[in-house]
Amino acid sequence: MINRIRVATPEEVKGIAEHSDLGPGCTVLALDTPEGVAFAVVRTVVEVDPVLYPEKMSARMKAIFQRDVETVLAAQGVQAYYFNIKADNEGMLAVANTLGAAAMSVGPEIRFKKVL
Repeated sequence: MINRIRVATPEEVKGIAEHSDLGPGCTVLALDTPEGVAFAVVRTVVEVDPVLYPEKMSARMKAIFQRDVETVLAAQGVQAYYFNIKADNEGMLAVANTLGAAAMSVGPEIRFKKVL
């Protein structure tokens, strides 16, 4: 018999919380299999990506623009947002770290989009 996917129990959610970036808007789904339980975190988030700057825009103006974007988001009640930086863009990675952003990926990844 094939099991149906289900919402994970509170205990299961607690068991994956340390490495799952759970927060408001997250639902954890589970599937019982002969090999163990599979989990999927379905996350509804605010994402600011891409951010496109004019070629010669100064770092100062980029920071002002980013600050203004964050001000608009905060005024709308957004508590956090996600964005992408190419893994080899060391300058932007340093800026993101300086501004208090936390990397969610543990290594380089390829981002996909699947139309349903």
